[in-house]
Amino acid sequence: MTNPQYVYQSEQNSILRPYYQRWVWNPLLRAIPDSISPNTLTAISTLCCAASFGLGAFASSSPAAMALASLGVFAYLSLDNMDGAHARNTDQSSRLGEFLDHWLDTLNNGFVILGACLAVGLSPFVTLLVLSAGTLAFFAVQLELRYTGVFRMGRVADIEGNTAVSGLYLMVAVLGPDFFAWAPAQGGPSLAILLGAGVTGQALWTFASALWRLEEGRRDCLPLALCLGALILWGALPASPPNNGVGAALLGAGFFSNPVFTSRPILSRLRGISTATLDRFVVALVWTATAAAASVDVGPQLAWSVASVLAALTLRYAYQTMAALRHEPPVADVSPGPGEA
Repeated sequence: MTNPQYVYQSEQNSILRPYYQRWVWNPLLRAIPDSISPNTLTAISTLCCAASFGLGAFASSSPAAMALASLGVFAYLSLDNMDGAHARNTDQSSRLGEFLDHWLDTLNNGFVILGACLAVGLSPFVTLLVLSAGTLAFFAVQLELRYTGVFRMGRVADIEGNTAVSGLYLMVAVLGPDFFAWAPAQGGPSLAILLGAGVTGQALWTFASALWRLEEGRRDCLPLALCLGALILWGALPASPPNNGVGAALLGAGFFSNPVFTSRPILSRLRGISTATLDRFVVALVWTATAAAASVDVGPQLAWSVASVLAALTLRYAYQTMAALRHEPPVADVSPGPGEA
């Protein structure tokens, strides 16, 4: 079997990719033993990304922690771009590996954005706006892959973005998080706000570009957009001040919205199944909770309940898919895909 169903074309025009591949990833690939599975590299990359988020969110005042966070993002970036090539080199490509590579990135996308935003001191609500834009961009790229069989990334995309976050953590280590509260223009927005606006703009451009290229499937974006819209509305309610815990809970819900909704294009491509019914349930749940929060001061408990439901769905998708694919044998001669050196 030389042309498995999940193979696709990759069109990457990254500025930095050729340099990383020549000077970093290819030399490291030659040093990785064949006994280490590609899925192990994928799992380690996610652990590195999660660790960087924890340091960025809770230890931004420590230069050593920020240096480690920078290293964690760079390790994630490298391993995420090496696991596919290692799978091909060792004839261990599989649908399980394909699922883990793309689906775990739904979590890593949130880890990178949340860690960076919180490290520079953005408020929970502004962070939610940036996270929502990044989530829409990630979903649109996966949706385009689902309908066209082509993974497209522009000149400035995930490699450049993760490199920028790694550099940002180094800046926090050297200059301190308070530096980003400085406003370049008196009375204007802070440097942190300007950075967040730049990331949001780039993400929305990626989202719009992917939808523009699609000839079908654009409506699949609607459930995710409605969910994120409800969370943003909830965060803007007078009854949702940041200091009452709602902001953190909404960030949790926003974080898990990516794996929940992006499971549809990923699982549809890899397993031929749809999550449309559950998507509609989640949208109804989030909007009902938002309406309740607008009418009654229910505190953060309701927001954390929504986040918990989304987290449970995330675990459900992961468990069911891994259980279904883990016994499938590897396939040799798989052509390169995205995120692979």
